[in-house]
Amino acid sequence: MLFGVKAKWLSMVKGQDMKDIFGFKNLSSSTVGKRYYWLFTLFFLLFGSLVAVITSLINYNIQYTNIESEIREKVAAEKAIKYELLSEFIQHAQNVVRAIAGSEFTHRYVSTGSAESHHNLNLLLHAATVSNNAFMQLRFIDSTGMESVRVERIEGLDMPLIIDKKRLQNKRDRYYFKEAALLSEGEYWHSKFDLNMEHGRIEIPIRPTFRIATPVFSQNQFSGLIIANISIDTLLSTVGTSSDFDIYIIDREGEFILHPSYALAWSRYLPDRSNVFTQFPQFGASVSELKDSRKAGHFTFSVSEIFMNDDEAFVMAVPRKSLLAKFRKNNMLTAGLTALTVLMVSFILSGLVAIIPARLQRKLSDAYFKIKNYAEIINRYVITSSTDRAGHILSTSAALSEVYGFSAQEMKGKKHNIVKHPDTPAETHRDIWRTILKGKTWHGEIKDKAKNGESFWLNHVITPDFDDKGKIVGFTSVSHDITDKKEIERLSVTDTLTGLSNRRRLDDLFSHEFDRFNRYERQFAMILLDVDHFKQVNDKFGHKVGDRVLIEMGRLLALNVRKNDLLGRWGGEEFLLICPETSLDGAIKLAEKIRQIIEVTDFSEVGRVTASFGVTVSIKDDSDEAMFVRADKALYMAKRDGRNCVVHLTL
Repeated sequence: MLFGVKAKWLSMVKGQDMKDIFGFKNLSSSTVGKRYYWLFTLFFLLFGSLVAVITSLINYNIQYTNIESEIREKVAAEKAIKYELLSEFIQHAQNVVRAIAGSEFTHRYVSTGSAESHHNLNLLLHAATVSNNAFMQLRFIDSTGMESVRVERIEGLDMPLIIDKKRLQNKRDRYYFKEAALLSEGEYWHSKFDLNMEHGRIEIPIRPTFRIATPVFSQNQFSGLIIANISIDTLLSTVGTSSDFDIYIIDREGEFILHPSYALAWSRYLPDRSNVFTQFPQFGASVSELKDSRKAGHFTFSVSEIFMNDDEAFVMAVPRKSLLAKFRKNNMLTAGLTALTVLMVSFILSGLVAIIPARLQRKLSDAYFKIKNYAEIINRYVITSSTDRAGHILSTSAALSEVYGFSAQEMKGKKHNIVKHPDTPAETHRDIWRTILKGKTWHGEIKDKAKNGESFWLNHVITPDFDDKGKIVGFTSVSHDITDKKEIERLSVTDTLTGLSNRRRLDDLFSHEFDRFNRYERQFAMILLDVDHFKQVNDKFGHKVGDRVLIEMGRLLALNVRKNDLLGRWGGEEFLLICPETSLDGAIKLAEKIRQIIEVTDFSEVGRVTASFGVTVSIKDDSDEAMFVRADKALYMAKRDGRNCVVHLTL
């Protein structure tokens, strides 16, 4: 209470000199020191007496409501953590199946049914399964119920398998196909929680499974669905982890999906396992009484809005006896020790303790205002933020709010992913977490996005915050704006005419890929192309028209290369394409595809234009110079053989 009075008093006299507050302004330092001494002695005596009275009252009036309030706070925090964990898991899975359903590869297969599009769709689902460890099976089922693509994780194999077409089955009579086929575009179907079955029996050891599906539409017609079988064993294990509560997940009929004892989970599917009414007869026999309520020492909250299925699942948190005992013991011990300590210290040592504050008061008052000014300068001009261990923002500086466009209140409690730019690789954020969770400082450059959608670059230094036991409790980030620097860097590696990477940038990209090839034997390809008869274009239409042809050519190439391909202008009318993780056949197919697209494209003012292509790939004991020579020689051969063709060389 005294601390609250003191804080209010300080706010009332903010900005005034400390001497003036007590009427000491015109007194000598010696007199001021004595008056401060007696003033602080009086404060300590009053403080000791007041705290002693309050402590006595606490000793006689400890109420369980205090303990319940603390438990409710812990439950609220536990609920927020579990809810966010489950939401992020399901949202991620939905995003994956939605992305596949809306993918160009999926729609191309639906519309053409060609072998190439089927192959590409196989690769897409395989890549999605590889990058999502929880995915046990990922399928595309067409509108007739026939499996067109199926990718599975097989026990004992490191990588998922693309199932041979001969083994694919018709699922038109399965409940999940019938239910998911009725969905509108963009909707999701969720299965019940169950256990994976093999040959009509529950697989042992058990594999908890959850399924998510979304329909695929082509020209407003149902064309099939994407369905993922997801292992939720790790998810449930994480949800069930708590130092203070026993965590259960229960379905609408009172059967355990998750139980603190693994041997008692999945009571619906496994024999000799009790349900919630058997284990907790004090709850009665109605699940509806449990949901979002507190009864007989337990707390519940629904998760049915996350898992949209017939389970109507909810989480139940039961405080452990050790938690209740700890609260009671701490409250009693704190009250007793506080009363005893304050009485002894305040009445015996108040005179002695007041000596040092009186002497330091003048220095402290000066230091206070200096520190306050420094803090205000940092708040205004330094981009800083602090988070808890989970990444939730606790505080931000005014400078950060100015850069991001979010107020401090808008950002509090959120994570930094609200300003994450889509161009920033996910690996960058994984590297940050790997580093700072080891107790180390991370330093690097990150592209972020402001509230209004504008992009900018910051140089971040992120350091862990430790408690007195050396445990990481949060993180502090200090940053400065390097947008201008990054723009200069971008311009230095960008071709001013086409906006593509320039020769300098291509040299760096090629060196990086060649180093990766030498280190990991990851083959890559090079495609060198030259616009045919470009001199005639310049001579006939002028150099400005020729420049526009090069600009259109750059845009056309950028639209038709793959996401991971590296494209740039090599010089004049030559363009270079570096294709990571690409075989010779793949590079030839890509070059031929681009050649055909160029051949049928009408360029403004000049009409049709063609290009010649030289293709090569990295080979064992290769050199960067030899690879360039092969690509250039292949291009020369394409020109010699009549232009508008693709020639490849590997030796």
